Amino acid sequence: MLGPIAKEQQVRPFELRGVNVFTGNELDPTDEPDAALIFGGDGTVHRHLGTLALHKTPTLVVPVGSANDFAQSVGIDSVAQALAHWKRFCETRGNTRLIDLGTIQPLHRVEVAEMLPAAPHEDPDVPWQGESLETLHFVPDGRRCDLPPLGPRIELSQSRRGIEAGREASRTIHFACIAGTGLDAVVSRVTMLHPRWLRAHGGYVVALVQALARFRPPQMTVSLEMDGHWQTPVREEGMLIAVGNGPRYGGGMRLAHLAAMNDGLLDVCFVRQLSKLRLLRLLHVVFRGDHIGMKEVEYWKATGVRVHTDPVMELFADGEYICTTPVELGVCRDALRVIAPE
Repeated sequence: MLGPIAKEQQVRPFELRGVNVFTGNELDPTDEPDAALIFGGDGTVHRHLGTLALHKTPTLVVPVGSANDFAQSVGIDSVAQALAHWKRFCETRGNTRLIDLGTIQPLHRVEVAEMLPAAPHEDPDVPWQGESLETLHFVPDGRRCDLPPLGPRIELSQSRRGIEAGREASRTIHFACIAGTGLDAVVSRVTMLHPRWLRAHGGYVVALVQALARFRPPQMTVSLEMDGHWQTPVREEGMLIAVGNGPRYGGGMRLAHLAAMNDGLLDVCFVRQLSKLRLLRLLHVVFRGDHIGMKEVEYWKATGVRVHTDPVMELFADGEYICTTPVELGVCRDALRVIAPE
């Protein structure tokens, strides 16, 4: 059970007979639970995506956060619905499905260097550390037959390397809903300063009004990978670029309205420069997805997206700060197993 904001009265109904429940706010890549319960919102889900995707751990999101767009995107609108799906899972293990996750890779060297794991430390308790493959009686063409077998040492070495590979895989930056930059990122930064109760009750809209006063549209270059080829349809000033694995974020805003979490594609919404007054007037249509088709909006589906901005802008995903531009976004097929309506 993951998530720091769960209340005892919310958790107790999920402690079913015959089910061993362990509570905590972290999940190590070496842990392999039968399922994970996340009590929280989009930000809490985001922080655990890498480890959950590593083992495809069946995951149930109990929507008690300030923004619950991910839970609602997979069909869970309330704690009561989450409990019903949890009971069914504990009885049958049948109500799970795989969904895609978005991936994020910073493109400039400084950010990439910060994201790389530290060099492994020598472990004095592992005597074979640093030895060559040939010394370990194993070469690329297969196991050597002219030396005595060292099965236990090989097995332990492979196990250690497997754990290291698992930890590295869990460091991949995933996102579940929408990643964006431009005005979207500025609004997300302002929203983080709001109290939790405001974030849960229209905080994104309040932050948008606050951010517009000082926002200046950056120059954006957006490249898309479609059918294995890259093209660059955008080189102009723009208000925002949003890349969606799922359709909604920000408490119900359907900026990537046509996104599906199982199609292997990212939905890309670009809003070119327009007056701030018109932007505010059009805000209500985003909650219905009716902005698609407007002259100020471009919308594509792609397998990969590269975004450069001038000046450099922050990139947020699932309401969390990730890095700064330039950045490349992709999609990881069938990356997360969710407990949800089939």
